Amino acid sequence: MRDETVPAGDDAAARLAQLERYWRSLALRGLPPSRDEIDPDRIGPALPGAFVLDRIAPGQARLRVAGRALCEIVGTEARGLPLSRLFRHADHMRLAALLERCFAELHPCRVPLLAEGEPGQIGGLALLPLRQRLGAAPQMIGALLHDLPPGRARRFGLAGPARIGAPPVQMRDTRTHLRLVVANEDSHSDR
Repeated sequence: MRDETVPAGDDAAARLAQLERYWRSLALRGLPPSRDEIDPDRIGPALPGAFVLDRIAPGQARLRVAGRALCEIVGTEARGLPLSRLFRHADHMRLAALLERCFAELHPCRVPLLAEGEPGQIGGLALLPLRQRLGAAPQMIGALLHDLPPGRARRFGLAGPARIGAPPVQMRDTRTHLRLVVANEDSHSDR
């Protein structure tokens, strides 16, 4: 079932917000979701710009899965490329710092984007950590979405401050706790 809460023609910021809401809905006991819990049909209109990253070194991540819009951006198959390939060289250090923070703290991150040759902010990048599997590289899901017409390769820049969100909410234990109280017969003596 496809999530249609945000129309496909809506702006990039709304599509990124929808993706983060979906990610948060899967959080359990304060942990991000695992990759196996992600249903591509529920990502909705963010799917063409969505990706899964593998952390390959401090501050470096490779695209394990890449939507078709990312392939259009680089002009070839994007799978296997470093995420930094989508960004201007001047933004590589900042991108590396954001990746490390998200991987280390399990906090979601969203940052507005600029595009070469385009005035103003044109979209955004979302980085959403995934629960690590035993023996596997740390991963995250995310999306690079923009409001530009498709069809030409470009590089993006990170614009403005990043919004680092809180980690997934710690779910409260809603079970009722019973306490066994044993009355001491000596305390009820008649005087």
